[in-house]
Amino acid sequence: MTRTIFRAAWIGCLTMLLAMLAAFAAMLVVMMLDPACGPGDSGGCAMGLVGVTLGAAVPGFVAGAAGYLTLKLWRQRARLPTIRQLRNWGRED
Repeated sequence: MTRTIFRAAWIGCLTMLLAMLAAFAAMLVVMMLDPACGPGDSGGCAMGLVGVTLGAAVPGFVAGAAGYLTLKLWRQRARLPTIRQLRNWGRED
């Protein structure tokens, strides 16, 4: 069980890094296309770049870890008893 949690955390960290990289690249493209960002800017565009990148960290981690745990539980569901088996537990057919 702990191995699954550590693996979920590891995959969560990887997806967090990928989400941050994707957010940085997308914001960089948007910043380059915005005519208000450039020389003479007060630095708000650059802070937006940092803010969006850091803001993508937690959702990226949660999405990766939850996705891994969901997939792991989905694959193990064949081993779990069904509701009908639990409801009829102890009864003779």
